Amino acid sequence: MRLALIVNPNSGRRRGIAAAEKAEPVLRAAGWEVDRQYTERPGDATRIAREAAAEGFDAVFACGGDGSLSQTLTGLLDTGIPGGIIPAGTGNDFARTLGLSLDPARAAAELTRGRPGLIDLLQVNDGALWCVNVAGVGFDARICERINRRPRVMAGTTAYLIALVQELVDLRPTEVSIRVDGASWEGPALLVAVANAQSYGGGMRIAPKADIADGLLDVIVVQRISRLAFIRSFPRVMKGTHLTHPAVLSWRGREATIETSSPSPALIDGDIQAETPLIFRVSPGRARLWMPRKASPLIRTVSAKSNTK
Repeated sequence: MRLALIVNPNSGRRRGIAAAEKAEPVLRAAGWEVDRQYTERPGDATRIAREAAAEGFDAVFACGGDGSLSQTLTGLLDTGIPGGIIPAGTGNDFARTLGLSLDPARAAAELTRGRPGLIDLLQVNDGALWCVNVAGVGFDARICERINRRPRVMAGTTAYLIALVQELVDLRPTEVSIRVDGASWEGPALLVAVANAQSYGGGMRIAPKADIADGLLDVIVVQRISRLAFIRSFPRVMKGTHLTHPAVLSWRGREATIETSSPSPALIDGDIQAETPLIFRVSPGRARLWMPRKASPLIRTVSAKSNTK
């Protein structure tokens, strides 16, 4: 097994290098040949993954977070080469979806016993971008801007909660217009999330019904509510029980459009990468992903479609 390991040295408190150093001996002990390569700027993971596929590597893993995985899978589209993730990001939400250990060495061991399978991706603006996890507009995008502006001295849920409290001081809705297949809605929203997977923000289960291999996207809207109501409802978001809240709207479909009165930044897989207007379309089984053999129940359908060609 010849593996290209793409390392983001700035991922999650600069843990990318440390994670690679823990994972690589485990991979080599299993008989895998590992070629470590580093990113230096945004987009490098996509380029490195594409070049690795052309050079004949059997798989390409990202040692980083959801954004690193998304870029890697983008570079591997239409190559037949599977991508994978060694968790070393701020939130590691997609690794959680896979049921993968968040310890790099344990994750590497689980992946050496794993196999490739097919998962959905979200096509953004006719393929200008691809999303593997969750995209968001409004409150969550502004939180991401806060997190990304400061040094990564904290990670995961802690970093998210600190930025959330700061953003609550200036809690303001965004006027949005949403279409999901044949349904439409307009109004003030605190946030709009378009999800392929269930969680973001270090474990916030924003789309608890999402499945990364069902051919559907999930759209969640949190309408304008008071600060106190938002704070009281937040534990429900962590548990994934918020969909019954009267201020929460949700749809499932194959295509979603988000428009705002003025351009608004969009969070895509943990990074601000675009702005409204946005069009999302599901691409079923678009990416090939290496996953642990004993995968989470969340990806039963992925395992059923897996192959090892």
